[in-house]
Amino acid sequence: MAAATYVSDITAQAFQKDVVERSMAAPVLLDFWAAWCGPCRTLGPVLEKLAGDYGGAFTLGKVDTEREPDLSYAFGVQGIPFCVLVVDGRPVDAFQGALPEAEVRKFLQRNGIEPLAKAPAAPEPPAVDPQSPEGRLQRGLAAVAAGDVALVRTALEGFPEEDERHERAQRLLGGLEWLEASAPAGALPAAQGLAAARQQFLRRDLDGTFEQLLASVAADKTYQNSLARRAMLLCFAYLGEEDERVDEPRRRLARLLY
Repeated sequence: MAAATYVSDITAQAFQKDVVERSMAAPVLLDFWAAWCGPCRTLGPVLEKLAGDYGGAFTLGKVDTEREPDLSYAFGVQGIPFCVLVVDGRPVDAFQGALPEAEVRKFLQRNGIEPLAKAPAAPEPPAVDPQSPEGRLQRGLAAVAAGDVALVRTALEGFPEEDERHERAQRLLGGLEWLEASAPAGALPAAQGLAAARQQFLRRDLDGTFEQLLASVAADKTYQNSLARRAMLLCFAYLGEEDERVDEPRRRLARLLY
């Protein structure tokens, strides 16, 4: 994905959602900067490039100190650029100044952050009409892999009922709420499992995804209208029923449900 996917502007108003809650799933690196700051203009592109290179291992939050003085005060910012790493809702490390890329990488590594392996999540769509049922399904699968809920709905809503792929499309649609799940501080174990599973899925770790979803089912199988079960069905549909990787998770799910 493009670096911009992992970069966002941070405001005090949305801090709880965009930093605290997000950091429960993956670290958030806050970059305190200002337009007039020359070193900030040097460091900013380096951080944005690394956010893309690391593929979601951390997200970058840009804090304009001119517009968000309260956040600067809260974090004790005395000079910029100033970067703070937030994990599980609390700051764990920081650095000041326009470090070169190699030094920023060392900072991330010191905090256990490594680039995620880049691998295609779904096969390349075949050369078919993108508006045909097969073309729509392939677009939907690619969008699921990317966690793009809006694109999944665009591709699969209104899928023709007479087509043999209809049930698979419906299972993908039925679990989409999971791809938007988050787990704020103090969330129930079922919610925590769902949020952790989402991060594992976006990292292409399907074994980890199934483990977290099964833990969520075990914690509360009725949570959010059985969302963990629907998420499992989405994963089965994503892989395909013929994929042997769904066999054991399906058996374990059945034991938990029945």
